[in-house]
Amino acid sequence: MNPSKLGLGLLIGMALPLWLAFHGTPPLLFVKIPANQSGVTFTNEIRETDSLHIFRYEYLYNGNGVGVGDFDGDGLPDLFFSGNTVAHRLYLNRGNWKFSDITAQAGVAGNGTWGTGVSIVDINADGRPDIYVCHSGKFGPEQLVNELFINEGLKDGVPHFTEQAKKYGLDLPGTQTTQAAFFDYDRDGDLDVFILNHSNHTFNPLLNTRQLRNTPDKRFGNLLLRNEDGRFTDLTLGEGILNNPINFGLGVGVSDLNNDGWPDLYTTSDYTEQDCLYINQHDASGKHTGFKETIRSSMAHTSKFSMGCDLADFNNDTLPDVVTLDMLPADNHRQKMLKGADEYDTYKLLIDSGYVRQQMRNMLQLNQGTDPRGQLQFSEIGQLSGVAATDWSWSALLADFDNDGWKDLFISNGYLRDFTDMDFMKYTVAETKLKEAARGNLNFQTLDLVKQMPSNRLINYIFRNNHDLTFTDQSQAWGLTTPAVSGASAYADFDGDGDLDLVICHQNEPVSLYQNQTNTQPKHYLRVRLKGESGNTQALGAKVILETKTGKQLQMVSPVRGYQASVETILHFGLGDESQITRLTIYWPNGKTSTLRNPKADQLLVIDEKDTERALPQPQPGAQPWFRPLRTATLLPYKHRENDFVDFKVEVLIPYQLSRLGPAMTKGDVNGDGLEDLFLGGAVDQSGELWLQQANGSFVRATSQPWRSDAASEDVNAIFFDADQDSDLDLYIVSGGNEYESASPEYQDRLYLNDGKGNFSRAPAGVLPIMRDSKMALAVADMDGDGDLDVFVGGRGKAGSFPFASSSYLLRNDTPKGGTPRFTDVTDAIAPACRQIGMVQAAAWGDVNGDRQPDLVLAGDWMPVSILLQKNGTLQNQTESLGLTASTGCWASLQLADLEGDGDLDILAGNAGRNTLFQPRPEQPMRVVAGDIDGDGIIDPIWTYYVQGKSYPAASRDELLDQVVPLRKKFTRYHQYADATVENLFSKAALSQAKVVEAREMSSGIFFNENGTFRFTPFPVEAQFSRVSTMLLADWNKDGKPDILLAGNFSPYRVQHGPCDASFGLILQDDGKGQFRAVPPRESGLWLGGDVRQGLLVPTSTGQQRLYFTVNDGSLLGYER
Repeated sequence: MNPSKLGLGLLIGMALPLWLAFHGTPPLLFVKIPANQSGVTFTNEIRETDSLHIFRYEYLYNGNGVGVGDFDGDGLPDLFFSGNTVAHRLYLNRGNWKFSDITAQAGVAGNGTWGTGVSIVDINADGRPDIYVCHSGKFGPEQLVNELFINEGLKDGVPHFTEQAKKYGLDLPGTQTTQAAFFDYDRDGDLDVFILNHSNHTFNPLLNTRQLRNTPDKRFGNLLLRNEDGRFTDLTLGEGILNNPINFGLGVGVSDLNNDGWPDLYTTSDYTEQDCLYINQHDASGKHTGFKETIRSSMAHTSKFSMGCDLADFNNDTLPDVVTLDMLPADNHRQKMLKGADEYDTYKLLIDSGYVRQQMRNMLQLNQGTDPRGQLQFSEIGQLSGVAATDWSWSALLADFDNDGWKDLFISNGYLRDFTDMDFMKYTVAETKLKEAARGNLNFQTLDLVKQMPSNRLINYIFRNNHDLTFTDQSQAWGLTTPAVSGASAYADFDGDGDLDLVICHQNEPVSLYQNQTNTQPKHYLRVRLKGESGNTQALGAKVILETKTGKQLQMVSPVRGYQASVETILHFGLGDESQITRLTIYWPNGKTSTLRNPKADQLLVIDEKDTERALPQPQPGAQPWFRPLRTATLLPYKHRENDFVDFKVEVLIPYQLSRLGPAMTKGDVNGDGLEDLFLGGAVDQSGELWLQQANGSFVRATSQPWRSDAASEDVNAIFFDADQDSDLDLYIVSGGNEYESASPEYQDRLYLNDGKGNFSRAPAGVLPIMRDSKMALAVADMDGDGDLDVFVGGRGKAGSFPFASSSYLLRNDTPKGGTPRFTDVTDAIAPACRQIGMVQAAAWGDVNGDRQPDLVLAGDWMPVSILLQKNGTLQNQTESLGLTASTGCWASLQLADLEGDGDLDILAGNAGRNTLFQPRPEQPMRVVAGDIDGDGIIDPIWTYYVQGKSYPAASRDELLDQVVPLRKKFTRYHQYADATVENLFSKAALSQAKVVEAREMSSGIFFNENGTFRFTPFPVEAQFSRVSTMLLADWNKDGKPDILLAGNFSPYRVQHGPCDASFGLILQDDGKGQFRAVPPRESGLWLGGDVRQGLLVPTSTGQQRLYFTVNDGSLLGYER
C-alpha cells in the first residue's frame, strides 16, 4: 500500500493542474503494461485443425479463464490462467509489475484438455487459496474432468499444488462446465458450489419444449452440489435448479438480491433456454428449503444470447443490480451484417411456451425491491443507461475504476471468427457446399472454409458511471484503445496503490495487463479484506455497507464475476473527495452483523470475524407505503383480452403495432346514486363492461350492456358526458385499432344514451356523422359557449398506410334541448388544421392563453405537442408561434395544470421515454420516410434513426426485401445493404414525393407556459424508463403540494427492439422548489407493471380515494390510500 496517501494527494493536487496546462487533457486512466516488462506472456492459442474447428465445436472461440488470488501469502495478488489448447499458467506477483511463471514448480499445468472457467477458493479452509478449473470441449467422459488444485503451502518460496478434484467429488467426468461458483447457500458454515454447464449440441425446443425443459441431464444441465464434510454431493433436483439438455450456461453470479441475508443466484444461458433467477428460500426457523426460479415474474425481458454477467449495486441504493451481456454491435454496419428476419412467430411461440421475452442486447436490470407479493422486481434500463450495444461481449465487471464512489462498467468483447456474418453463413457456405458437391465432396465444413470467416477484433469497452443511472463510454479516453479478441477478465489492485487494475484474456495473443493511474488524482478509497471463520475463511457471501455523509455503498464478497473469471476477494470502495467514513457494517454469511465506526480512509482494512462483536440484525421498521393494493373483494374481476391480430403481417416494416392501444376506461355516476361507476372497454371481439359501484365500495356488473352487440369494434377511449342535455351521463366510445381496412364500419364511433337509471341504448344512426377511421384521442368541452358539450376525436393511423394519419373530428353538439341528439362534423369549417394534423394519441381542452375560451392541445406520434387557440369562433394552429414546432415526439398522454401557481396552464406530456435503441435528439431526429418505392401501390414506410452520428434504416435487409422485392437485385448481399441510407432506397423522384414524419424528443416532461411561449423541462430520469400513457395529478402524500403519478409501458415494438416495459409506475413528488423527486415503487407502494393504458382516481362512499388502471391484455389494477 502507499505509505503516504495524504502527502501524495497534496503532490497530485499541484501536479494535475500543471499537466492539464501543458497537455490540455488529463492522463489516461489505464496504461498497458507490455508483456516483456511484466513477464505475463500467457497466450490462449486456438489451434484449429480439420477435426477441431467451429463447425465441429461451436464453443471453440469462447476463450479461457482467469483467476486472481494471493497464492504465496505475500499480500500481492497473483494470476492463474486456464488454457484451451495450451497448458494452464500460474504467475506470482513479485511487485512493481513484475511476475514470474511458476507453473511447472507449482504443478498446475493441467490435464491437457479444454480449460474454461477459473474459481479461486479456499476449499479446505486452511487459509490458502486453491484453484478450481472447469473443463469443456470435444472430449470423451474419461478425459473431460474438472480439476481442483489444492494449495499445499510454500516449497522453496513457491506455492505447491496437488490435484484432488476426484477426492472432493468435484471432477464431474463428462460434464461440459463453463464456471463454478462457491457459496454457502444453506448457511451451515462451509462452502457449497453451483456448477454452470452447457450442452454440446443443439435441439429444437419449440417441438417439445416442456419435455426437454423437464428432462434432467447431469452432463449439460446445471448442478448444485452440497458440501458434506468435505465431499460434494449432487442435490440439484431437490433444490429447484433447472437441469436440462438445452441449457447453454455462460455466466453465473451470486448475490443477496432481495436483501434477506441469503445468497441468491443468477445464471445466463445462450440460445433458446432462458436466464434463471434463483431466489434462496428458507423457513421461519432459518433453515434453507430450496431455490425458487422467478425470472418471468421478476424480469420483463432478458438478453437472448446471454453471456457474461455481474451482480452489483451500481446506483448506490444498497440493492444489487444485474448486468448481462449479448452481441448487439454498436455500429450500424455490423448490426446489419448479423440481423436477419424479425421472426415474430418464433418469438411469440417461445413466450407462449413459457419463456421470458428475450432480446439480443446487453441488459442492465435495476433492482426495484420487493413488491407486496414478496416478489423481487427489476426494471431493465440498459438502453437508457447507454450500455446496451457493445458487440460480441463476454465479461461484465461492475467496479469503481476511477475511485469516485460509483461503480463503472467494463465489458470485454470480440470473436475470433464471426459465424454470425450473414453473408458468410447464407452465401459463402452455400457456394462452397455446391462447389465441393460438384467435386464429389459432401463434407463441406472444412478448415479452409472456416478460415474464410471474418475475424472480429474489437476495442473493449469501459463506461464511467454518471451517478444518474446512465453511463458514458470512456474506452478511448481511459486508454482501452487496442483492438483484440477478448474474453475472461478480472480486476485487482496488482500494485497496491489503492485503485483497481485490469487483466484481460485474448485469443492468439498475450493477455493484457492494465495499470490504473487513478492514484495520480486526489481521490480517496478504502479496501476491506474479510476473514471468515471455520469453513469459509474468505467470508464468501459477506456483505459490507459503507456509509459517508453523501450516501451508502454496498459490496459483497463474491469473486466469481463477469465470465469464466474470479476477481480478488478484497472489497474496493472508491470514496472520491470523501475522506471521512461514518460507518462500516458487515453482514457475515451466517446472518450476524458487525459495525465499525469512523474507520480511516486510504488503507487496506483487515477485519477478522472472530475479533468482532457480532449480533443478529434487528428488523428495522420500514416506512409505510403511500398506497396498498385493493383486496380481491373490492377489485373488479375484469381482464382485457387482446386479440391475436399481428400488424406486422400486414404492414411488414412498421416500427410497432397500432392495434394494441386499448382498453378504454372512464368513470361517472350513471344511475344517480352519488357513486362513481366504471366503464371498461374491450378489444376486437371482446365487449366492454359497465360496473356499478355499491355502497360498500365494491362493484357489480350492470345489467344494461348494449355495447355487447358492438364487440367487433375496439374500444380505445371513452367518456361519460351529458350528450343530450337530459341531466344524466351518456357514454361516447372511440373505435380504433388497426385490424380492419380503412373505412370499415367497425371504426365508427358510438354514442350510448342513458335513461337516467343507468340503462343505455345505442344512439340511432345519424346522431354521429360517418367517421370510419381508426381514432384514439377524446376530449369534450363547451367550445362554442352554448351550454352543451362538444367533442374532439383525434385520428390515429390510416389502416395499412403507416405513417399517414387518419382524420380527426371536431363534433359540434347541435342537440336541441329535449330533442334528439345530433353532432355535426365542423372540422373543415371551424378547425381545418385539425383534420390531418397527425397521429393523435392525446387531447385536452383548456384556456391556454387566458382569454377565457377553451383551446385545444394535442399530442401524438411523429408530431409536435400542438396548440390550437380559439379565435373568432375558429381553432387556429399556433404551434409554431408558441415555440413548439421542434417538440416532435411519440407523445402518448397529456394533462393541463397550473404547476407554477402563476395563473396560466402548463402542459404535462407523456412520451415514449429514453429507454430505447433509437434515442433521437433535436439535431438527430428519428424519421419515417414513406412512399411507394417499387410502384406496387403499397406504402413502404422506412423507419430511420441515427447510429453513431448517421441516419440509417432500422429494417434489416431481410425485412426490407420481404416488402420491397425489386430491391433484391440491388442488395444481393448483406454488406451491400449494411451502409445503405434512405437515399439509396428511393429514387430521387420517389423521395421527393415521400411523406416524412419525425420525432426529435423522447423524454416525458412539462412545457411551462411563459407568457406566450413554452419551455420544456424533462421529468427526472426515472420517468424516462418507458412510455408514459397516463398521468394523474393530486396531493398524493398530503403535504399540500400537487404530485404527479405516471404509468405506462409499451410492448408491441418490433422483436429486434423489444418491449419498452421498465416502468412500475412512478410518483413525482413536488418539493415546493420547482423540482420533483422520483418516489420509487417500494416507497409509494404502487407496482403498475404491464402495459398500463389509462388510470383514474375514483372516490368511494366511505371517503376513500381509489386508483384504477387498465392494462392491455391484462387484469385491472387497483390501489387505495
